[in-house]
Amino acid sequence: MATDRIETEVCVVGAGYAGLTAARRLSVARRDVVVLEARDRVGGRVWTRHTSGGVPIDMGGTFFSPKHERALALAAEVGATVFPTNVVGDTVLATGGKVQRYATDKTPRINPLALASFGQAMARLDAMARRVPLDAPWDAPHAASWDATSAARWLSRRNVPTRGARDLMEATLRALFCCDLAEVSLLNVLFLLGAGGGLLPYMSIEGGYQHFQMRGGMQTVAERVAADLGDRVRLTSPVEAILQRDEAVDVVSPSVTVSARRVVVTIPPALAGHVRYDPPLPADKALLLHQLPAGTEVKAVVVYDEPFWRHDGLCGASVALDDEYEVTLDTTPPDSEAGVIALYAAGPKARRLAAMTPEGRRDTAVDTLVRRFGRAAASPVEVDQVNWVEQEWTRGCSMAHFGTGTLTQYGHELRRPVGRVHFAGTETATVSHGAIDGAVRSGERVADEVLADLGVPGPVSVP
Repeated sequence: MATDRIETEVCVVGAGYAGLTAARRLSVARRDVVVLEARDRVGGRVWTRHTSGGVPIDMGGTFFSPKHERALALAAEVGATVFPTNVVGDTVLATGGKVQRYATDKTPRINPLALASFGQAMARLDAMARRVPLDAPWDAPHAASWDATSAARWLSRRNVPTRGARDLMEATLRALFCCDLAEVSLLNVLFLLGAGGGLLPYMSIEGGYQHFQMRGGMQTVAERVAADLGDRVRLTSPVEAILQRDEAVDVVSPSVTVSARRVVVTIPPALAGHVRYDPPLPADKALLLHQLPAGTEVKAVVVYDEPFWRHDGLCGASVALDDEYEVTLDTTPPDSEAGVIALYAAGPKARRLAAMTPEGRRDTAVDTLVRRFGRAAASPVEVDQVNWVEQEWTRGCSMAHFGTGTLTQYGHELRRPVGRVHFAGTETATVSHGAIDGAVRSGERVADEVLADLGVPGPVSVP
């Protein structure tokens, strides 16, 4: 039974980037706001830990693109600064038991037919994506057929003729959705590519989605926004029920009940669907939330005394389609003597890792780095790891995905309010969908939506 009761104008559910952005914008507009967060920290799917030596390591969302303008603006507003991900040195490609190095501006030694086939498939997907309206992908010219086709089915010999190209495209898309591609509709793929400016930015470090990292870790921005909000952010307060009445909404958690004029729900759809709503959500809204699972991602972060790979002329980026951890990136902080490499596993490969013991996953991560970067990788100072599906208040990363038929049947409910309850989160973003920038944009959008309902003119200008 709740032990505390608070009255406010707006209650925000979730203290990730979407929720904190919305709360900040509402607060600047002089609206009274309370944020309820289930975890004992802010940041949501962004999570910065510190090693025993004090080195910040990001276990969740880590990167900004130069085009992630709203997230970069939010960071600047709170005095946080970014640094470029290291691209100095060669990239490693380890496939078929062979390890090769290639310069960042060069093409790896891959079957030229496979490369050409991959390039054609990428161009075709990008061209199709440009035909998808980002605010209403279900209205695309071929929405019904695209939504009825899974990404796995589209990756056929007919569309991608060579096996090598199919393997590379499958790995690329699997890294984005963190699931078996049979679980994702082609329309979802095209919508994501349209929202991100094509497939290439997702694959790129310099100028792409992995261009910037945050000094002090990506959670720094969330912590500073929360600090500005002060005691209006209530941690360890998981929301169990949202009860709409004539003039207000009660948001119920075990420790506090918040009575508000408006509620903003920003938690992942898989969690939002398990909140009890009274009256119940409309059928299509409820069905949508229950059909938006997130993928499985296992991330390992390995810390060394120094970034030894840089001394060997390597940038720390590597790819191996044969391994469980397919991708690595250099996430070394700029003001640290330590060297840090992050490893990523997605979908079925992540599930296989999840079935191992923590020691087994640790050994797999280190062995992976030894094969790609040499014996110096055998002696890490620390290895940290997280399986995001096991995180109680996340249940998967890095975003929810739409199975076949979901977008065309229920997508119109994504951003639609239900009475006094509004919805945000990166899954509702039409630009930078699935990214931190998308979460920020959704927070701005929903705050302006709430302010309009409260009779406050917008949009709000945040200093």
